[in-house]
Amino acid sequence: MAEKQATESFTAGNDRSSGQKEDRKFLQVFTLIALPLLWAGYAFALYNGNDGKISSYSLLIVAFSLANFRALCGTEKFENTALDILAKLDGVLFFLWAVITIISVVIK
Repeated sequence: MAEKQATESFTAGNDRSSGQKEDRKFLQVFTLIALPLLWAGYAFALYNGNDGKISSYSLLIVAFSLANFRALCGTEKFENTALDILAKLDGVLFFLWAVITIISVVIK
């Protein structure tokens, strides 16, 4: 009896973790697709000189990049090659932006 309950609870736990993995994967894909839009908004705000929007976009870019950090660094691969290329491009943009920001802070 106890073995049957343990098996049922183990199976139910695997079903929940499978659903959580799918949810996490969907969120990761969503944030990965949103990052280029945030970069475009950041570039537009930078072009217009709107400091308030620049800082807002900066915070969103940092948050979304940290949510996808394993994908941006290349340790996690996507089944879809377009998403894999997008992750690499976003990773390069993020690290270039970080280096440029650090250099500009040190110079000022």
